[in-house]
Amino acid sequence: MRHDGKMILFIGVSRSGKSVPVKRIVEKQKRVLAFDPKGEYVAQMGFKGFTDKGEFLKAVRECTGGGKFSLIASDPKSFQFFCDVAFNWNRQAPAAVVCEELAAVTNSSKAAGAWGRLINQGLAYQPLIIGTVQRGQEVDKTLMNNASFVHVCRHNTDDDAAYIASKLGISVTEIPREPLQFFQWTSDKGIVCRGVIDFKGASGKNWKEGSPRFRAKGKNKLLTLTNSGEFQGVIYR
Repeated sequence: MRHDGKMILFIGVSRSGKSVPVKRIVEKQKRVLAFDPKGEYVAQMGFKGFTDKGEFLKAVRECTGGGKFSLIASDPKSFQFFCDVAFNWNRQAPAAVVCEELAAVTNSSKAAGAWGRLINQGLAYQPLIIGTVQRGQEVDKTLMNNASFVHVCRHNTDDDAAYIASKLGISVTEIPREPLQFFQWTSDKGIVCRGVIDFKGASGKNWKEGSPRFRAKGKNKLLTLTNSGEFQGVIYR
């Protein structure tokens, strides 16, 4: 019997640092599928990348153990196909499913189609589902309301900052306005941690210029990221 999965929403403008924890989580996983509009999981993380949906499906079907595969696409039809493949692969064995740039392939209403099935029914099969968007207004209601927690990075405009602050029920002064700052929020406890990213860790396979580290905001304390995206010692519920 499997436990319920987790679903994490990452919000922040381009180059705000939201992809850093996503990729650190991915490094810790053995089975990962990524919807990868920019091909970055291939270029940086060593995924096997596919632009042809049939070849992607064939590779995933043939992988019964560990593997990391990326569908390089950016259109809604390809995204729904990806979600259908991800749902079935995760039923075979728990996997991480990364969905980048959701605003281009979903809308702000209720999640629909294969995406809706993945984040509603799919959680019973213990996946780790990760979604990223640049603005809170772009998130579909299903993901926003059912996320295990929300990871919020830099917002550039007052309107966007005010929107997500109102949505989460927090002060707008909490919204990061500088690069590499973040907080994590849960519906049960509100903001559970605040932090900043630096790149002073030892260089690694995927981080030639230094591995990113997560530091508690205002403290000289490093935060340890687990393979589920939570930080050790932080109470989320």
